[in-house]
Amino acid sequence: MTVTYTLEVSRARFWGFPKLLIRWKGSIYRLMYLEMTSFLALFYLIMTTYRWGLSEENQRRFEMVALYCRDFTLTIPITFVMGFYVTFVAGRWWQQYMNIPWPDRIALQVSAYVSGSDERGRLMRRALVRYANLLAIFTFQSTSTVIKRRFPTIDHLLDAGLLTEEEKRTLESIHSPQGTWFVPAHWFCQLATIARKEGRIHDDLHLKSLIDEMMTYRGQCGMIWSYDWISVPLVYTQVVTIAVYSFFTASLFGRQYLITDATVGTHNVVDSYVPFYTVVQFCFYVGWLKVAESMICPFGEDDDDFELNWIIDRNVQVSYLLADTLHLKHPRLTRDIFWNTVEPDLPYTAATSKDRRAKDAFMGSTQAMNINVKQSEWDMDELPPIGEMDEDRAEAGMNHNSKRASTILEDDLEGADGDDAGSVISCSSTNTELKFKKRGRLATLLLGSSRQTLFSKSGSKRSMFQRSTDASYPNLDANSQEVSDPYEDSPGSNSSQRVGTPLSQMVSVPPVVLEESEVDSAGERTLTQKEGKDLAARIKKLSRTEEVEREEDLPFDSSQTPLFLP
Repeated sequence: MTVTYTLEVSRARFWGFPKLLIRWKGSIYRLMYLEMTSFLALFYLIMTTYRWGLSEENQRRFEMVALYCRDFTLTIPITFVMGFYVTFVAGRWWQQYMNIPWPDRIALQVSAYVSGSDERGRLMRRALVRYANLLAIFTFQSTSTVIKRRFPTIDHLLDAGLLTEEEKRTLESIHSPQGTWFVPAHWFCQLATIARKEGRIHDDLHLKSLIDEMMTYRGQCGMIWSYDWISVPLVYTQVVTIAVYSFFTASLFGRQYLITDATVGTHNVVDSYVPFYTVVQFCFYVGWLKVAESMICPFGEDDDDFELNWIIDRNVQVSYLLADTLHLKHPRLTRDIFWNTVEPDLPYTAATSKDRRAKDAFMGSTQAMNINVKQSEWDMDELPPIGEMDEDRAEAGMNHNSKRASTILEDDLEGADGDDAGSVISCSSTNTELKFKKRGRLATLLLGSSRQTLFSKSGSKRSMFQRSTDASYPNLDANSQEVSDPYEDSPGSNSSQRVGTPLSQMVSVPPVVLEESEVDSAGERTLTQKEGKDLAARIKKLSRTEEVEREEDLPFDSSQTPLFLP
């Protein structure tokens, strides 16, 4: 029933679309000629009554009504309403076509996965594809008037060979308020499982793929059933229908030629017995409405409805062909004509020789662009040699380390009291171990020295730390050049006592070590309160001015930086 004219519009030429106007099947004339005839009959009846059946006084009253109706037709947004409605219906119409189930994929998988050349293997393959087709037929039997006329009862399916006697009895024994149209999908899955248990399906993945394909097929049938259940909202259809028919009801009076029309003096009004442009407008609006009416249910009996009878016949034939007739049959493998050819060159006929492309294939539209030498230069600083890049990377690691140290020190200084800014240590009853280690690392980072550097250059530097830590940490060996971790759990240590004790009562914080030239006579010096504040201000200013991009782009390299104190 589908009217196809693709061949006639395959080439844009003179008088292309107008030639389609002379076709009758599927045309707008066939769809709305009864409405047009009724409209013209009423129009001429009103014209005759107005001109020759009314008195002069009644003609004046009719003219007042006609002018009122003429103004009324200008207030109905019929184009706006019809545009949205037809767009919605056309999208729904195409989605229903896209959900028509085609069993080709299932038939191909059945032929590939269900093995066995014996009679039982053939029975299984044919039954599987028959169940798939039966599912689609049951769906269309519930949603299409065409298929319902062809298969009104289950007995007709039995006579058509789509059901067996046993399958019919099984269906009749199922009592479900939701119907039985989905039962063939269940039969398909059960039979596929039996084939797997018998070894005819060699792999669980093949069984899963086959059942997944049936689930997709079943989903398409469910969508067809849902489209039949959930129609276009009735109020939407009613609004469009009222708008169109009220418009042309008013046009029956408003488009009449008025004998004493007040606008005759200002407009060139022609007494036309045939309302030509009113007829064109009627064809446009009513034809638009009839298009939506014919597309709203594509499984009916209109000229452009889907040919479900042909689809069912085709699906049954193709599925049996793929799953049974062509099972394990394929041509013998031979060398093709291009066996020794790297780039096959297919021939063209004389009718298509002018369509042959040149040797150069399409490589993208930008291949034709020409970039001059000046525009192709890099807009960036000259890159240093590779050796210098390694040095820059090491320096970047040091800067990264210094910035991290300054951030820690800045946080500590801001959190300290004004009278104790030089100490930069805030006492806490929790996390004391972590805070102490952080401050030890901070001192090392500011100096740029490792633990070996601190304690091997001069005894005075080591003595500064020893005097401040020996009293609280006996595990710090005075004769060793290495600093043992004061928080390593020893057999006799009690970590629970350390956690509960404030840091200021447990240890003496190592003072900041300065250069040899700045060490006093005692070999050590601590920062005063003013010096501590000045140092914090300088670090804060430095951290604000450094570039964030350099920290992100150049990663921290631990091999290029000093070691940390524990």
